[in-house]
Amino acid sequence: MEGSSFQFSFYGEGYTDEQDPTQGKPNAKIRTLVQGPEAGYVATPIAMVQAALTILNEPAALPKRGGVYTPGAAFAKTTLIDRLNKHGIQFSVI
Repeated sequence: MEGSSFQFSFYGEGYTDEQDPTQGKPNAKIRTLVQGPEAGYVATPIAMVQAALTILNEPAALPKRGGVYTPGAAFAKTTLIDRLNKHGIQFSVI
């Protein structure tokens, strides 16, 4: 387990702030990378604890209305990514 790690690349296309989405194809591309320690027994508890601490410490940054949210939508205005970066799960834009 000590030698295990994970790395995921995500690719996206979209529009810059200046581009009107109704006026043609996407004009921007992005690649992000998420990497960290062994996914099952090391990274998962880190992510769970940091998500819980974010919920406890930043309730004003979470969605105000009930419902089902994806993690991206629920934590979009929080410091969760910064917290994860500090604890060994690195997010970067390539």
